[in-house]
Amino acid sequence: MNHDAHTLREFDAALSSLNTHLLQMAYKAQSALDLAAGLLQQNESSANRVIADDEELDELEMTVDREGLHLLAFFSPVASDLKVLLASLRMSSMYERIGDEAVTIAKRANRLNKRPRIREAALADPVYREMAERFRAVNKAVSSWDGEALAELVPALEDLAEHAASLTEAFACLPEQYQDNLVSVADLVFVSRSLERIVEGLQKVAAEGLYAAS
Repeated sequence: MNHDAHTLREFDAALSSLNTHLLQMAYKAQSALDLAAGLLQQNESSANRVIADDEELDELEMTVDREGLHLLAFFSPVASDLKVLLASLRMSSMYERIGDEAVTIAKRANRLNKRPRIREAALADPVYREMAERFRAVNKAVSSWDGEALAELVPALEDLAEHAASLTEAFACLPEQYQDNLVSVADLVFVSRSLERIVEGLQKVAAEGLYAAS
């Protein structure tokens, strides 16, 4: 019996399982952001689903961590596999944090939708749409460890970060117009800050993907 071949098959299977769970995290985090856009559609059921599904994302992160530690403890990955493994562990943490920010947005959206509408909330719409597009592109590139595609996304993510920061500035200028609804203004600012942190997370995911693909 060829023990080396047997061990290699076990390692490949374990690494494939880890990658599968990482991609599940990626698309669940992406879905959470899409659903959290209930801020714009005033869809309470979508926002509630984000909150309810967050536990599943947390469980997936623990699964990725457990599988990653198993690979490190029982195998001796070559340099290229080790880079993918380490990047995957760091990326799972980023996806979990993105999911947390989506929950924050969903909770704020539910509160906003119970109060008089602030028309400037619509300013978040183009940022949401751009972020959803970039999120899908990052996840697609990560799914195949496509370093070239990830490198091409870096400038677009930088632009997105600027747009999210500008949204925060715009919301921060609203208090004078809405003295009777300052709580909603504060919620909008918290939403935009969460969007900024999600972009930061996407930038880190892309950076880890580039590290693994290099």
